Amino acid sequence: MKKLIAFFVIMLSCSRCVSQIVINEIMYTPQESTNEWFEIYNTGTETIDLKDWKWKDATSSVRTITTKNILLTQGSYIIICQDSAKLKNQFTAIPAVIIQTVWSALNNSGDNLILIDPLNNREDSVSYKPDWGGNTGGFSLEKLISNGESNDPLNWATSLDPAKATPGKQNSITPKPYDLFLKSFTSDPIFPSQGETLKLEFLIRNSGQNSAENFLLELFDDRNSDSIAQNNELIKSESFAELNSFDSIHYEYSIQNIDTGYKNYIAKIYFAQDNDTLNNFKFKKVYVSSNASGSGGVVINEIMYDPGIGKSEWLEIFNSSGQSVNLKKWKYKETVTTITLSDSDLYLNPGDYFIFAKDSSIFNSFENLKNLSPGQHLKFSGSLSLSNTGEYISITDSLNNVIDELTYDPAWNNPEFPDTKGISLERINPAFNSKERSNWSSCTDFRGGTPGLKNSIYTFNQSSNANASVNPNPFSPDGDGFEDFTIIKYKLNSDFSQMRVKVFDIKGRLVRTLSNNQISGREGSIIFNGLGDDDQRLRIGIYILLIEAVDNKSGSVNIIKEPVVIAGKL
Repeated sequence: MKKLIAFFVIMLSCSRCVSQIVINEIMYTPQESTNEWFEIYNTGTETIDLKDWKWKDATSSVRTITTKNILLTQGSYIIICQDSAKLKNQFTAIPAVIIQTVWSALNNSGDNLILIDPLNNREDSVSYKPDWGGNTGGFSLEKLISNGESNDPLNWATSLDPAKATPGKQNSITPKPYDLFLKSFTSDPIFPSQGETLKLEFLIRNSGQNSAENFLLELFDDRNSDSIAQNNELIKSESFAELNSFDSIHYEYSIQNIDTGYKNYIAKIYFAQDNDTLNNFKFKKVYVSSNASGSGGVVINEIMYDPGIGKSEWLEIFNSSGQSVNLKKWKYKETVTTITLSDSDLYLNPGDYFIFAKDSSIFNSFENLKNLSPGQHLKFSGSLSLSNTGEYISITDSLNNVIDELTYDPAWNNPEFPDTKGISLERINPAFNSKERSNWSSCTDFRGGTPGLKNSIYTFNQSSNANASVNPNPFSPDGDGFEDFTIIKYKLNSDFSQMRVKVFDIKGRLVRTLSNNQISGREGSIIFNGLGDDDQRLRIGIYILLIEAVDNKSGSVNIIKEPVVIAGKL
């Protein structure tokens, strides 16, 4: 008999192991501080009487939810709130019982919300944190899977409902029984040219609670640009047998020998059981140029962010590509500012400059801009506001593709210059990375900038058949604008290497690390500004450049040594 009783007690206890009543939604950062609430939900099959149920947070004492017989049936909700009048005023016609209780404020920095049954068993608890979601004023924190783990951060997120919360209703983030969606639709290359192969890539995700079987991905060439997928525009249909719940599948389709012009593609998923078809399609617009350089050769080339009192800020864009680029609907973006370069057709030819300035006071410093040559374009915008402490800036095309971007920094200026007010930041070579500090330095022109003209510190990259070449060599980093930098061009024996580039003085002492364990392809270039690791100019003399490259596959090492000469004025 004792064994039977013990067995019965164990079975009774295990029936409570999985919570039937769960905390399902939490409003801990309401628009009004006195309008906090949380929602409980019955995930089980039994009706539960909430009489003498209690709740508490991490610091408060236990508080009774109700002393009345209030029944929570299967699949139904009850809202426990701080102020029922305010709750009803914000959310009209809540389809659930609302219970106002003695309240303990829920902490915005995170809290432990605990639900307790009449036998003082902890029915459910949630130790939420702000990074789980719901940390913005007026948005609730919703549970993804109601009968899932209560303390899994991945099972909670900010409400997506237009009302910012879903009290008494299914959570906005709750997966539907069947829901496929086209998560991404991208193209490669971004700027294809005529005759190239265009690769279209798709990522399909199953956000439903059930496996999706027998669905199609259809691709349409929207030739008439009406944004309607028509049968006579179908160019590819791919079938898939199965995709498990919360899993994704990647698919690629290539178009050979693509011709020039704008291409409009529509990708669409067809799944008969889908409960939400609004996320089943995406559009992709691609411009195919007649030249391989596309618009990718348009770069931010010069920045005057600190012109001095009474002078104009300005920024220069340069077309380093081999073809004309239409700047219509292109945009320049700062942290808080967006400026359209041109509302109508404006072609920037190869080698052309586009300057936009804050105001006409730019003419006081640069008279060459009063009479623009055919290769110069000038636009004024009072919205231009370049930060003197540095900031992120970018250029985007009419399709919102990022053409060039960087975060400039005053530290990029030549350290030999005691004051850089009224001196622009110039790009050393438009072919090199915009984001690299080594590709920028202070203008050396007597006017402080070269808008619409070749940069004063421009250094070209001369080709060589050697394993490593240094040009110019010697070079003189004295800030006069002539051969202040040298370009190290290298060729390796591997397509994928880990590379170190160091500079030693004639006595073998390390004076500068240009690259440390950088991943590199077979060829590349590095700019050397003649400074040591302490940012001080190195002395005139002969230095040794050491390149060590380790093949990531074979482990073989390439070692290249070249002399570098730093010169100076006599």
